[in-house]
Amino acid sequence: MTTRYLFLGPSAPGFVPPPGIVLRPPVAAGDLLALPLAPGDTVGIVDGYFHQLRAVPHKEILAVLDRGVPVLGAASTGALRAAELDTFGMRGVGQVYEDYRCGRIDADDEVALLHGPSDSGYRPMSEPLVNIRAGLAAAVTEGVCTQTTADRIIEALRSIPYPLRSYRRFPELAGTSGLDPEELAALGRHCARNRRDVKRGDALALVELLRADSPSGDRADCPGGPVPRTVFLAEWENRSRRPPGEHADHPGSRAALRVLQLFSPDFPALRRDRVLCRLARECAESCGPQPTGTDTAIAHGVHRGVYPDPDDDHRHPDDFAFLRSWLTGEETAGGDRQQQLRLFLSRSFEIEPGTGGDAMLLDDLEPTADFAQAARTAAACHRFLDEPSISRPDFTVDRILPERIADLLLEQWGGTRTDAELHALDRGFDSFAAAIEAARPYYPLIKLAPRT
Repeated sequence: MTTRYLFLGPSAPGFVPPPGIVLRPPVAAGDLLALPLAPGDTVGIVDGYFHQLRAVPHKEILAVLDRGVPVLGAASTGALRAAELDTFGMRGVGQVYEDYRCGRIDADDEVALLHGPSDSGYRPMSEPLVNIRAGLAAAVTEGVCTQTTADRIIEALRSIPYPLRSYRRFPELAGTSGLDPEELAALGRHCARNRRDVKRGDALALVELLRADSPSGDRADCPGGPVPRTVFLAEWENRSRRPPGEHADHPGSRAALRVLQLFSPDFPALRRDRVLCRLARECAESCGPQPTGTDTAIAHGVHRGVYPDPDDDHRHPDDFAFLRSWLTGEETAGGDRQQQLRLFLSRSFEIEPGTGGDAMLLDDLEPTADFAQAARTAAACHRFLDEPSISRPDFTVDRILPERIADLLLEQWGGTRTDAELHALDRGFDSFAAAIEAARPYYPLIKLAPRT
């Protein structure tokens, strides 16, 4: 069963979607990647945040298109992004899109407006310039004003912030437009009485396409082929993931992973196993089958010239001196070369660009009971942070001293400050400092949690 998603807000306040369309608030960065998209689904974008929240990136839309999911845009943010990405497969709808595509308008704030919160139905508190243009164009056609007057008003409005634009404020434009205040007031009243809402019309046209059986038309082939995988896209995808059954207000799968990464005693061994399995698969794919009994992950390091064969009796005594930088004193003295190399491979492992180290673990861990418990802990930590902000507005986790977080981590890990960097590598962090920063949101609740 396919789903049509519609990101809509102030362009059509009070709109009630027809059956089969899932209404979402204005789109922001991460919202598209968080959708549980399946083949046959369609996404429609009308409104989007750009000031209060980070605007939806172009690459995020391209990533959705790359999955074969059509994306339509109209009226506001959707029209802007469609004009920029129509050659890559996004479909634009309506007059605002055509005006952007043809260059008749080019400023982002042409579609911007001040509006109320979601519980007010995104009640408009200013007038977008595209609507004022349409109202003035109609006034010129009706002979209410001249084209010169309309052009002067538009230029004057372009020079003021978008939240201040409205028909009732026309008289305030007298100084910058050189027009008579009374004439401006009369024209403003006329346009308000005969309001032209281009954005709403375009939004409703997009809705009609979403209701159609084949709303996307023929998707254009991306000239550059598949969307390139980058660490940035992988980061956005990981940040947008939600644990199974959790809603959008959950801090996300990555937050649950951080709880395991930081506080689970079993995590280093689990991660090491995943890394070694991945290296073994890579060796089998690129180097071919290995002799029975061979540790394939270790053999892969030999094949790649990282170190000599540990079973070669003719190797130089210093061939493995590099391991001292990757091992604790106890591990170095242990003498088990195979185990030393496994520790080295795990601690030095770097995921290839465009996949993201978190994704490898999330795919395996999300279905487990331990992950579900970590997701509940992550949610509790984030709720806990909201409580002191009410009674102590000056409180933020950024003010927690790093030394305190370091002490908590070492207490949890059972390690020493001398070996802290290696323990951090075992848990998938680039450094102990990175682990400390990752632990900040969880420190207050974990520190106060009773020991069992």
